[in-house]
Amino acid sequence: MLFGQASDSVYTNAERMPYFPGCTAYKIGTDDRRACSNQSVKAFIFNHIIYPQVAKDENIEGAVYVRFIVDEMGYVQQPKLLKDIGGGCGEAAISVLKNMPKWEPAYHRGKPVKVALDLPIHFYFKESNIPNNQAYVLVWGKMNNYEVSRKDLRRNLNESLTVFDEAGSAMTVSDLRFSYAKNSKLIQKGSSGRITSDMEKMVKKLKKGGLFSIVATVQKAGKFIEVAKEYKVIK
Repeated sequence: MLFGQASDSVYTNAERMPYFPGCTAYKIGTDDRRACSNQSVKAFIFNHIIYPQVAKDENIEGAVYVRFIVDEMGYVQQPKLLKDIGGGCGEAAISVLKNMPKWEPAYHRGKPVKVALDLPIHFYFKESNIPNNQAYVLVWGKMNNYEVSRKDLRRNLNESLTVFDEAGSAMTVSDLRFSYAKNSKLIQKGSSGRITSDMEKMVKKLKKGGLFSIVATVQKAGKFIEVAKEYKVIK
């Protein structure tokens, strides 16, 4: 997420970001509490999303990106589509947001504040097509928004990049790839699990208007699992 305060007193990053309900067994501020919150959000969406029949008929699958505000009381406000895939999926995603329970609000300098969050909502109607990585979460510093700036990407290079499994446990990344696509051109850099100097140079040279992607590979029970995250570079 972008650091600082957005317009109209809505933060894009606060000292303590909001938590989805159901994670009080973990201490506030810990990685376990954050991982539990992330997994609880995904579980809620999975259990409440209604796949539009039009999308099924047209074989539409993929990720819808949404943005919403968690206000000072923890209520979800102003749901908005950032990226739609059609077939009524965008409307279904907004409906899920409107039915979310009350969150634990964000805090900044000791006071509850409004924050804007970006979220991908996945649609897969064929059971065989559901990726086994959907239960995993890639966390890279404070970069949780879909739309980011080049400055924020560069600033985030010193932050840790971690993949959490379905139980909220940190996994060892065995392969890491950065990709940047713009105007049919693709640039890629990779490593054996850490951000290298070449990957840092790549990020520092990014231009606005493209799509920056991270793919981290972890191994569990003898299987390699790829966990991806996308960012739209807007400035």
